[in-house]
Amino acid sequence: MKKAGLYLRVSTDEQVKHGISLETQLKKLQDYCQFKGWEIFKVYKDEGISGTSLKKRKGFQEMLNDARNNKIQIILVTKFDRAFRNVVDALNTIDELKELKVDFVSVSEDIDTTTPMGRALYSIIGIFAELESKKNSERVRDGRLNQFSKGLIVGRTHFGYKPLYKDKEHKRGIINIIPHPKESLIVKDVFQMASEGKDYKEICEKHNLKPQQYYNIIKNKVYIGIITFENKERKGIHEPLVSEEVFNKLNDKI
Repeated sequence: MKKAGLYLRVSTDEQVKHGISLETQLKKLQDYCQFKGWEIFKVYKDEGISGTSLKKRKGFQEMLNDARNNKIQIILVTKFDRAFRNVVDALNTIDELKELKVDFVSVSEDIDTTTPMGRALYSIIGIFAELESKKNSERVRDGRLNQFSKGLIVGRTHFGYKPLYKDKEHKRGIINIIPHPKESLIVKDVFQMASEGKDYKEICEKHNLKPQQYYNIIKNKVYIGIITFENKERKGIHEPLVSEEVFNKLNDKI
């Protein structure tokens, strides 16, 4: 016999305005399980909580963990919006449940992945999940391309620099990179010593660098103010740490 997890959620406003109580939802789900012959493993509740964020819903997260641990084979809700309020959460969660081989049933919308029709709807949802994933990748790339076009470094902050945040208190919105007070001095000294003909082993020993770290510094054009994205280069808006003359002379020898 399959074990079902019953998920109930109601916000205070919904209960007052529409009478969507937890008791009403529970009775409907209990009757459905009895009709289907499913065992009720556990009832998961989120009361007085809006449906916006899945992460803040302790009952929902507990149910997902039980699904991941193979304690339940079916997740049952009265309506789709009891579980999800935005497309991304729905698609991501249903995609995970599919991998776990856990069925999802919404009684009111007749979405039941234990039936042929339900599995067909599930497949359609999967198509939209893939489309959403591709759109998200495109949005990320567009965002990075926009950064690059403004002369901002794309991706990680390189050794020798630290991020400059628009919101310094919460460290949000990187608007540039600036020289790191200690690391930038190391980078400058590495180039200085190398330009003087010092052996890389001596330089590595002085600054506790591995040989690969040394060569990563020497070859990195970010230190002369150049940024790259998708094999394209342009001048960045950050402060260079070494001159192009020194950089080019060293790299011509490598």
